[in-house]
Amino acid sequence: MLDIKKHSTLLIDSNAYMYRFFYGTEPRHCPDNNPVHVVYAFMGYARRLLQQYQPNKLIFVFDAEGNNFRHELYSDYKSHRDPMPEDLAAQIELIKTAITLLGIPLVEQPAVEADDSIASLAKVLASESNHVYIFSRDKDLMQLVNDQVFMVDEKKQQIIDREAVQSKYGIEPERIVQMLALMGDEADNIPGVDGIGAVTAAKLINQWGSIDKIVENSHWLKGAVGNNLRRAVDALHLSEQLTQLKIDLYTSQAQDDFHLLPEDKYEIHQFCLKLGFHE
Repeated sequence: MLDIKKHSTLLIDSNAYMYRFFYGTEPRHCPDNNPVHVVYAFMGYARRLLQQYQPNKLIFVFDAEGNNFRHELYSDYKSHRDPMPEDLAAQIELIKTAITLLGIPLVEQPAVEADDSIASLAKVLASESNHVYIFSRDKDLMQLVNDQVFMVDEKKQQIIDREAVQSKYGIEPERIVQMLALMGDEADNIPGVDGIGAVTAAKLINQWGSIDKIVENSHWLKGAVGNNLRRAVDALHLSEQLTQLKIDLYTSQAQDDFHLLPEDKYEIHQFCLKLGFHE
């Protein structure tokens, strides 16, 4: 079991786990033959988190439907992604119902992404007495890692702290935004700069710091990297905006919100009967 402090806050990148359970668990259908294996996996997973880690807060964070502010900045943002499989999309509302019946709060903020909600929650919920653990493998979230905020990679059974980010990328977590902007992100269709990968990005960041300073000093860079960087100035600033997560969606009042509640045992029983689960 991972060494996670008891009575901490756990933030779950729910969409990532939906795909993980969709492709990684055995098919299961309810009596009317609709798929429910992701619902079943989520219920078991949520209960395991509660039992193993005894968190003070456990919050499942979802992407809201529709476009968000990044699409307004860049219409091609994530434009090449395939739509969610129908058999997964059909289970989303049932997943949310199951989580709610288990007494666990969920967050789904319109016009932003789950990553932004996670970033904002981590900002207001983390303190010296309350560590926040983000359950995700998304490198975009590494910009949030600090002395109170950690990422959890369950596949590798690893807790990612400041030292782990520094060791992996050669830069501090606070500079991950600049690295992602320079590299771009094919998965999200973020432009970046042609020919710049993680190693070159880290070198530029460690030498000059901010994107503005890198652009300002780009005349010192020779060859393809320098030429590509100078041609990509507008795209680079756009990429920085796209990779920067919002941290202002919640106020300090969130410290008193998102309480875990007792399970609704009767409704859970009825829910499981309807879906053909054995509790």
